[in-house]
Amino acid sequence: MEAVLQVAGDNRPELEKVLSHYRDEPLKLRAARFLIGNMDAHYCYGGKAVDGYYHDMDSLFAHKDGDRGFWNAQYDSVLNLYGKGLHADAGHRLYDVAHLKSDFLIASIDSAFNVWRRNWNKQYDFDVFCRYVLPYRVGEERPDHWRAEFAMSPGEVSDYERYTDNYSYAYNMANTRLQWIRSSIYYPSCFLPDFPLSMLGHLKLGTCKEYSHLCVALLRTAGIPSAVDFVPQWGNRSLGHEWCAVLLGEGVTIPFAPGERLGEHFAKRKEDRLPKVFRQTFEKRPESLRMIAREDEMLPKVFDTPCIADVTDEYMETSDVAVCLEHPELAGSRFAYLAVFNDREWKIVHWGRIRGGRAVFKSMGRGVVYLPVYYGKSGMLRAGDVFLLDKHGRVRSLEPDETGGRMLRLKRKFRDDRSNQFLQGVIGGKFQVANREDFSDSLTVHVISKLEDNRYHTVQLSYEGEYKYFRYLSPDWSRGNMAELYTFDAAGDTLKPKRLLGNFHVRPWCGMENLFDGNVLSFYDSHDVYNVWYGWEMEHPGKIARIRFLPRNDDNFIREGEDYELLYWKHGRWVSLGHKKGNADGILTYDRAPLHALFLLRNHTKGHEERIFTYESGRQVWW
Repeated sequence: MEAVLQVAGDNRPELEKVLSHYRDEPLKLRAARFLIGNMDAHYCYGGKAVDGYYHDMDSLFAHKDGDRGFWNAQYDSVLNLYGKGLHADAGHRLYDVAHLKSDFLIASIDSAFNVWRRNWNKQYDFDVFCRYVLPYRVGEERPDHWRAEFAMSPGEVSDYERYTDNYSYAYNMANTRLQWIRSSIYYPSCFLPDFPLSMLGHLKLGTCKEYSHLCVALLRTAGIPSAVDFVPQWGNRSLGHEWCAVLLGEGVTIPFAPGERLGEHFAKRKEDRLPKVFRQTFEKRPESLRMIAREDEMLPKVFDTPCIADVTDEYMETSDVAVCLEHPELAGSRFAYLAVFNDREWKIVHWGRIRGGRAVFKSMGRGVVYLPVYYGKSGMLRAGDVFLLDKHGRVRSLEPDETGGRMLRLKRKFRDDRSNQFLQGVIGGKFQVANREDFSDSLTVHVISKLEDNRYHTVQLSYEGEYKYFRYLSPDWSRGNMAELYTFDAAGDTLKPKRLLGNFHVRPWCGMENLFDGNVLSFYDSHDVYNVWYGWEMEHPGKIARIRFLPRNDDNFIREGEDYELLYWKHGRWVSLGHKKGNADGILTYDRAPLHALFLLRNHTKGHEERIFTYESGRQVWW
């Protein structure tokens, strides 16, 4: 405590006032000592650009109307105005210990105690209260009186008093408090200071950070223990993620976001893999890397804070991984790191102490490819072989074996889980012909029973008779999501529609014109899910010889005429296996690729989504 008070400098009397104020209230004094003892680790940003940014965004959020496009455009205009200044202000930190006054801290402590030990939240102890209800801030926002902004009404207090101490009470209360949030997601490309929490009550758009901060503020105002948990980088896709965690004690943690059902947050993200999960804390954690490392030791940004706790084991099965390091003398540090691939480069997600030329990385998420690295002034340096930690916790090296070779048949450059969801929406769909416009005399000429890949598909037809009308009848619970649809005669000529028919109750910009526009990313999308169909009247009765169709997709399949390059990872760099042009079949063939390797297929013509994969049992396996 004395060390923190010394750091406070001229602000020391303000902090001592707080301690003196609670000298006759032992529990509140302990709470005040907890806050003050950790204040030296917390700060916000100051400067003219930060002030202007907050002012203009607050004015923008005061508008009540506007769609996502409107809010994005307005936000862009504010960022264009303040972007450079915000980058400069990032170096202007205002530490809590030197700036927060006694009246603010006293009001915050009293307000937190007022909602503790109510009927709905009396089951947790004082330590949990201090860590996850008491703190006056969530992130690096400018502290303000957010508890007053989000204070429970007398009616809410009366309603919640009837809750008893049970597993789901906190979730029910949380969802009620957050049900009004309906906003857009926005991903800025520059440094932005965290919004003051009271501003988030008018939030119109933001990232998962803003929504998790708002959730935590609203829950703590109701005395519900909560925190921000985060993955610094997904294990098999780009970006990281933050969410609100409701803490029910005894290791029970509910990940939570506005409008979700209990336990739904990661159920909706089954394909996204977590390499590590950390919790933002108010207290300085003695086990954190920042507390263990020397003060002058350079650390990755995610670990350059003492206020972080590893909670990976609360979310999934994990494994401790021991790695033999190459050239530990090059580390320039006592620590090594594990990194995961973010679609473009490797990103650090965990650390381990170097001992005897090896490092042990605790509680690592499974089903993820990792690269051991060192970190220093020059950035990251390879520290060992890239490896897969499989779903059973086994380690498999992915360094290539170039003594042999095998043929690879590649169909995509990016993971296919999202694309396969679209693909399932056409299974059971029917192509029909008829001579009556209402299709009462329809003949089904093809049923889509099985599709292995989401790319262009060609169907050769054989049936008797000539027909005037053609349609696609979508399976129930599907919205007719086709991207492209063409018919051809026996000579190979395209049969052009004379008149369009079908359901026209479609979503904006998702009508039948998208089926013929040559844009594989546009598609038909109905508001309805039953009896969805569309088609056309042909110029004259005739026979369709061939249908070519493309379901809704992500444009990551092999495109004819586009320039692709296959690479594999070897000793810390990508090695090229050469360029090839995509063909009409949608398959790239490489004859002598190394065994056991980690690959990346890059499209040099367009696009940015690309993902690492291995080749197993004749198919691409995405990581």
